[in-house]
Amino acid sequence: MPLSHADVLACCSRRSDIAAMHTERISVARLARSVVTLAASVLTAACASPAGSPAPSPSAGGGTLVAIFAHPDDETIVAPALSYAARNGATVYLVVATDGRRGVSKHAGIPAGDSLATVRASEARCSAAALGARPPLLLGFEDAGLSVLSPWPGEPLDRLAKRIDSTLRELHPDVVLTWGPEGGYGHQDHRLVGDVVTQVFQSGAVGSARLLYVGFTADRIAGAPRWYGSHVYPTAQALLTTRITFDERDRDAARRAIACHKSQATEADMNESFAALTHLWNGQVAFQQWRGGPSMSKFF
Repeated sequence: MPLSHADVLACCSRRSDIAAMHTERISVARLARSVVTLAASVLTAACASPAGSPAPSPSAGGGTLVAIFAHPDDETIVAPALSYAARNGATVYLVVATDGRRGVSKHAGIPAGDSLATVRASEARCSAAALGARPPLLLGFEDAGLSVLSPWPGEPLDRLAKRIDSTLRELHPDVVLTWGPEGGYGHQDHRLVGDVVTQVFQSGAVGSARLLYVGFTADRIAGAPRWYGSHVYPTAQALLTTRITFDERDRDAARRAIACHKSQATEADMNESFAALTHLWNGQVAFQQWRGGPSMSKFF
C-alpha cells in the first residue's frame, strides 16, 4: 500500500529524532571523557608538584644552579655569575641559611629581631629578582646561632645539614655554589655554612653535582679596597679552575642586587662594596671545585 504524504513526513521525523538522540549520546560521552581526562591531569599535576614546592621546571638552555650562603646579601659576592647563569638559560636558586636578624646597621634604625629578619627576607627576594634567580629559599636559622654549644655541640648544624640535604634532593642541582673554608673574610657563619654544604656532598647525597667555592687570588686581594671594612682570604690561582666571564649586563645586575640590601649599607657603603668586588672579580668570578676538577669557563 503506498504511503501517504503524512506518513512519509512522520517517518522522516522519527528518523531525525533517532539521529538527534544518537548525536546527543555521542556528545555526552565525549564530554564525560574530557572531564575524566582533565581531572586526571589536575590530579597528576597536584601530586607531582605539591603546594609550596620549589621543584624546578626545565630551563631552556642550561642546568640547575643552587647558591647556598649564610646571610641575605652574601650572594652579592657571586652576583655576576648568578646573573650570567640565569641570562643563559639556567634555573638559578638562592638558598639562605640564616635570617639575618642580628645584622644591625646604625643608619637603618631597625633593631635586632623579627622586624629586621622580615626586612632582610624582603631584601633577599629583591636581590634574587635582580639577578634573574627564582624566589629565594629562606631556611630561617637564627643569625649567629649556628655555632652554639647547647643543647649539644653541633646541634644547629645537624639540623642545617638535614635541611640542605632535603633541599638539594628536591632541586636536583647540576652545580652548587657556597663559601669555601675561609668563609670569604672569615665570618664564622660563612665558614660553617660552607662546611655543612661540603658535609652533605661528602655523604654522597647530591649525586654527580659539582660543588664550587668562590675564591680570589692573592694578587687581586692585595690591591683591592676593603669589602665592607674587611679583606678576604686568598685562594691559590691553580685551584680556581672554573672561571665565569661576565659582561656589563651581569655587572649592572650585581649592582642592582647590592642596592636591594638597604638595611645593611648606606649608598656610600654600597658604592665602596661594589668598587671592591669589581676589583676582585676583574671581569670574572672564579671558583675552586671541591676535590678538584678540569678548567672550565661555564657552569654546565
